[in-house]
Amino acid sequence: MKKVLYIYMSILLLVITFQSCDDQEEVDAPDFKVQLTSKTVKVGEEVEFEVENAPNFLYFYAGDFGHKYKFKDRTNAEGNVTMSFLNSQKWGLGANSKGTLTVWYSKDYDGSGAIESVNAANWTEISDRFNISTLYDFNLQESGNVDITDLADGNNIYFAFKYFCDNTGERPAEWYLDDLNIKMEVEDAPAPLLVANESSPGFKPVDIQGVVSGWNANKWYWSGDKGDNGLWRMRGQVKEGGQWIVNEDWLITNAINLTKVAPDKGTPLKTYSDQLESFTYTYSSPGTYTVTLVGNNTTIYGSQEKITELTIEVTE
Repeated sequence: MKKVLYIYMSILLLVITFQSCDDQEEVDAPDFKVQLTSKTVKVGEEVEFEVENAPNFLYFYAGDFGHKYKFKDRTNAEGNVTMSFLNSQKWGLGANSKGTLTVWYSKDYDGSGAIESVNAANWTEISDRFNISTLYDFNLQESGNVDITDLADGNNIYFAFKYFCDNTGERPAEWYLDDLNIKMEVEDAPAPLLVANESSPGFKPVDIQGVVSGWNANKWYWSGDKGDNGLWRMRGQVKEGGQWIVNEDWLITNAINLTKVAPDKGTPLKTYSDQLESFTYTYSSPGTYTVTLVGNNTTIYGSQEKITELTIEVTE
């Protein structure tokens, strides 16, 4: 009898142990609540959100520009694409006082930076779309906000600023180039989305021919002492054997996809071990915003998610 009882108790203990393990593997569904202390606020005022029973992880999409939940997975968009930059030139004499800077694009350049690759690629000139400075000073000129939507086909494209001077009888020009911006106007966006700029994806200079000296002559180089954040500069006043030289240099962007945009981002409010009872946010523009909060209870055994939305009115 004692032996039977021992076996029975052993089996019961195993059942309880397995049941306990099963319970540990279950992930509770998030059951959090978020409330606004006020559903109407003014621009610049802090909005307070009160959180009850916060989950393991909580993400906040404010609903303003760049923080919309519905665009969290958007990496491509359609809209009008524009390109602009700043440019200026000086020191060019005679025939060299204009026409030494041109703008091009290529869809078959390999991006390597090799001279052979630049020469082998098909380049199309689009200089006539932009305002290329003819003023004899170094005051940066606006290129204009130029529509390049016709070039957006979902494939990579490269833009290039080509410096070429073959008039060796007169002093060549020098150029400043700054603030490249390529943007897309899309529906529901109060401002254009950034597609590319001077730092992303950045430029790669290619020296085709001409003197490349230790002090940055006759080539494109980054000058950190010009402007607040520096700019690209073409310095072309060095002679060889007492004579001006033929010079060709390209400043080429890295690959750009004119339909690609950065997805909207949420703000992580808490991680697993954090405590959260409230948080605040400040809106900079009036409007009606849909706030989205995404809560997750996540362990090694799995994850469960809950999404909740609130609406807030922001006035002037």
